[in-house]
Amino acid sequence: MDTNTTPPPPDLEPDAPSDGAEGQPDFAHADFQAQYETVLLEKDELQQKLLRKAADFENFRKRTQKEKDEIRGATEAFLIEDLLPAIDTLKLGLDAAEKHPAASDITQGFQLVLDQFNNILSQRGLVETDPVGEPFDPKVHESVTQVPCDETPEGHIVETIRIGYFFKDKLLRPAMVAVSTGAPDDSEEPPTSAS
Repeated sequence: MDTNTTPPPPDLEPDAPSDGAEGQPDFAHADFQAQYETVLLEKDELQQKLLRKAADFENFRKRTQKEKDEIRGATEAFLIEDLLPAIDTLKLGLDAAEKHPAASDITQGFQLVLDQFNNILSQRGLVETDPVGEPFDPKVHESVTQVPCDETPEGHIVETIRIGYFFKDKLLRPAMVAVSTGAPDDSEEPPTSAS
């Protein structure tokens, strides 16, 4: 019997990573993992703060633009409202000048000026309103008189005494109007004087 035994071959597999000295955990690896997770949390927090700041800035920018547009609109409305009496006077002058044929060249020149005013102001958002024939609406019309009229139903506008204006869909100046009381009542006899 052979008593000579050969030792088994050495284990060729690599050694597993050491947990430290003799079964102790690797504290350096654990510390690195904790630091890494902390950095990730801080990064997420900073990213959220950055997104909130970006949203706040965008809201601020929109709010500032809106306020700027409102101030510009109010300023334009005040300026245009101040110009309306001058435009009214120019229209009255043109109406009077049309009765004098000798002044036709001057009338045409002033008509061009009025047309330029109207074009510029309409581009800014000014809209004329001449409500003849429409029902009277106290929100957008100013009644200065009531007149009987066969052609216009009661409560409708017979005549525009002064043109009204809207500026960007808001009433700038109400139209000054005469309102129909309907057909005149012929059944009433005029009072007779007592003899």
